[in-house]
Amino acid sequence: MERTNSLSEIQGKPHYTIIMSENISSDSSKSKVERVESMKKYQKRAELLRGSFQNIGRAKWVDSTDVDDDGFTYNVVDLFSGAGGLTLGFEEANYNSVLGIEHDEDAAATYEHNFENATQLNKDIREVTAQEVREAIGDKEIHVLLAGFPCPGFSIAGERDPEDERNFLYQEIIRLIDAIDPWFLVMENVPGITTIEDGKAYDAILDDFEDAGYPLATQILEAADYEVPQIRSRSVFIGNKFGLENPYPKKVLSEEEYLECDTYISDLKDTARDPSINHEWTDHRDDTIERISEVDPGESLYDSYKDAWKRQYPGAPCMAIKENHGGVHIHPELDRCISAREMARLQTFPDDFHFEGRMKRTFVQIGNAVPVNLAKHVALGLRPTLDEVREDHIENA
Repeated sequence: MERTNSLSEIQGKPHYTIIMSENISSDSSKSKVERVESMKKYQKRAELLRGSFQNIGRAKWVDSTDVDDDGFTYNVVDLFSGAGGLTLGFEEANYNSVLGIEHDEDAAATYEHNFENATQLNKDIREVTAQEVREAIGDKEIHVLLAGFPCPGFSIAGERDPEDERNFLYQEIIRLIDAIDPWFLVMENVPGITTIEDGKAYDAILDDFEDAGYPLATQILEAADYEVPQIRSRSVFIGNKFGLENPYPKKVLSEEEYLECDTYISDLKDTARDPSINHEWTDHRDDTIERISEVDPGESLYDSYKDAWKRQYPGAPCMAIKENHGGVHIHPELDRCISAREMARLQTFPDDFHFEGRMKRTFVQIGNAVPVNLAKHVALGLRPTLDEVREDHIENA
């Protein structure tokens, strides 16, 4: 499906010129890099994982900007697909979506609307049978299995609960893996998954997938490094059934080059509320608007929230997009929270990617999604190794 990032093409209206903002804030002495550093939380953990013994011989780094997405189109299946951020990133790197499984009705409807050639199973994955999966796939070979499995007990966004039953839904991936028989496996989760219970849960995940024939590598990737105007760190697991090193994309941007929140959404600030393009935001009361007007960039509307209800810095990436409270980041210039479409922009969804459901449900879908550009660079990084495997299969056929 050909997509566009131009809102004017969708609305039939003039497209506003994006203007670089002045670097204003409550502390104007801070540079862009200093602000970025203050927002990052997982740099040390990422460095430790890069050198960990679990990754020795299992991970390598690829320059995704040197990878051509022309050539063979590889097939993907997406378990826990959500609205489809992970799927879309792979499709933009010349992969074909065959099947998505998602229990949330609105997210499943969004996936079905935007991926017309894929089958969508709107079911709890625990109720999906191997036979249903085989029927949906048919005779197609699946090259990559995607899975952004739930993370309620691993995230620092809420109270960690190591006994939350949703923490063990990764085992459903293993249950269905034989029916899918993918070449590679790509899974995504929060960085906290590597440390909860002093790493015991993480070790169990690694052991279980190794027993299933897919030894995993794990790296923490920062979305802003991959052309996403947002500070959002994610644990990315990659495994394969061939015993090969798993490719990860090298950083493509320096902190100084990071995309800026206000630049990415500035043309929307003069666009009226429009549900047809998901450009809706919380309808604040007058007294709330007055209080918001007094919030400086980097400061929060409430003393009790550390990472919510903060006005975003002009001239810097956005803080991590969240799904809770109906969109909780304050616009860098306007006295309101950012809209669902602005959130989608900051997650690098194109403007013609439509989200189904009520406004608050669109916030949830967007906040839970994998940033599209991050997924795209992961997908590009995989292509050279997939090409090598495919060539080897052809030679030995």
